[in-house]
Formats: sequence, C-alpha cells, structure tokens
Amino acid sequence: MIVPAFNAADTIRETVLSALNQTYRRIEVIIVDDGSTDRTSAVASTLASSDPRVRYVYKQNGGVASARNRGIAEATGDFIATLDADDLWWPTKLAQQIARFETSSPDTALVYAWCCWISDSGNVTGAAPPTRLEGSIFRQMCLGNVIISGSNALIKRKALIAAGGFDETLRARGAQGCEDWKLYLQIAERHEIAMVPEYLIGYRISAGSMSDDFQQMMRSRRLIETEFIAAHPELAGQFARGEAVLACSLALRAIEQRQFRHALELLTSLTRGRFQTGIASLIWLVAGLMRRILRRLNHRAPRQFQSPTRREDGLHRSDA
Repeated sequence: MIVPAFNAADTIRETVLSALNQTYRRIEVIIVDDGSTDRTSAVASTLASSDPRVRYVYKQNGGVASARNRGIAEATGDFIATLDADDLWWPTKLAQQIARFETSSPDTALVYAWCCWISDSGNVTGAAPPTRLEGSIFRQMCLGNVIISGSNALIKRKALIAAGGFDETLRARGAQGCEDWKLYLQIAERHEIAMVPEYLIGYRISAGSMSDDFQQMMRSRRLIETEFIAAHPELAGQFARGEAVLACSLALRAIEQRQFRHALELLTSLTRGRFQTGIASLIWLVAGLMRRILRRLNHRAPRQFQSPTRREDGLHRSDA
C-alpha cells in the first residue's frame, strides 16, 4: 500500500493508522515523502519505527504521480493500493476487496468501493452517489471516474505495471488532476472491474486541494480525452458528455466556494458551439444545486461509514 505525502504532517498519522488497523493484516505500508518541508518526515519516521509493516522513503518533489510510482517500484505484493495522506480507510476495506477478487472473474484487475466525503476534522459530510458498475465498463468509464478517489482502488500489480503506472508527464504539461482516471481507463480498456457495495473510503475535501484548481482539472481531462479518442474515435461523444458533467461538478464546487467567476467560465466553455450540450448541462447544474441543498437539510452519513473517532491505538467506528 502506497501513501504519497507532501507536507502532510497534520493528517498522515491518522491516515496510516487507518491502514494499519485493517482487518486484513498482511500488508506493507510505503510512505513516499515527496520532498516535504514540514514535519512529515518526523511523523512518518516515527510510524515506521513503531510498526515493521511501515517503510519510509524520501524523494525530491516530483508530484503525486511520481510519488505513487516510486512506491509501486518499492512494493513487493501482488496487489497495489494507494492512499492519499489525508484520506481514511474503513477497517474492513482491504479484506472486502480481496474477498471480491476471489469471487470475481479471473480477468478482474481492479476492485473499488464507495467513497464518503470527510471534513478537515474527519467528520463525514456527504457521500458520492453509489454505483454498481462492474465487468467490462470501459465505455462507462469514459464518462468519468466512477472510482472517485485515488485512495479507493485495489489493483493487481501485473495489470498496473502493464498499464504503465501513473502518468508523470501531466504535471510537466500543467495538467495534474486526472492521473487516477487515466490509469483506471487503461486498466478498464484491457480488463474487467469489480466493486464492493459499501462505503469504505473517507475522501477528505479541503480548500486548496488539487481538485480546486478548476482550469487545471479541465485541462487534465481534455489531454487524456485526446489520447483515448485517437484510439477510440467512436467514443468521442461519450467523452464529450463526461467533460460536461465534470465542468458542472466543478462549477457547483466553485459556487459553494463563492468563486462565481470560475463557475461562469466553466459553464461558458460548455455552451460555445454546443448549444444542446450547454442547455443540458445547465439543467444538470440546477438539479445538482437542488440535490445538495436537500442533502444538507436532511443529511445523514451512510450507515456503513460513520465518522471515525480517535484513540491512542488508531481509529474505530463510532456508535453514532
């Protein structure tokens, strides 16, 4: 299991403990420090000295894809999972994914589950809509990243290596953000995907995260679209619809953060030369706003993933 970390001193201990507290015990945790300038090194070194399953690796800053690939090169297991240094896992996450591999097709290369949103304080604030897409889902994956988070997938090492790992060139092209989606597309292009229908991942939504750079996220998606459309021109329409969905999702987030100019830019880019797509996207945006308002008025965390509480020996499920 790979934990890429950059200036993550405030969250990495809780993150790593959520991995060490897995009911599936046969794991190695490789913390890859991507040139941090805070106390990440000290916290990670303490974790490594307190549990033989943890290793600490330092490298010069090169971005999240570079850090993940370094961890993959260091890993020795048949399966690879990545866990961002501010996210959390439910204790049975790996066990349930391993069990799903055992009951799925031999061609299955990746198993995912459902994601909750968590705040800076670790409280559950919402959840991604549950999806049960599995099997040969490459076409559906062209719409968007159904796996949601880089902290979600458990992947067969051989399939990950064959796909080339995470694309480090996106950072150099000013287009970080969709490295996960690209890798999952490459895997779905060649293999089957399976899923566990439970909320097992806590995906932390923090102001200033990579997904808040709205223009960079759109640029990242478009670069990846261009590569895949060249090989699959019949899916150009599918990619265009997915781009519209992402633009609306980012516009919703921009509106919530009162970044109205960014929201307008995202929506304007959809309507240029594509009237029908633009109108459909505006309808989707209004519906999305209404859904979020209703969820906030009647919010309840999914039963399978309540807010974790802190103890000296790690994380446990609250009785709330």
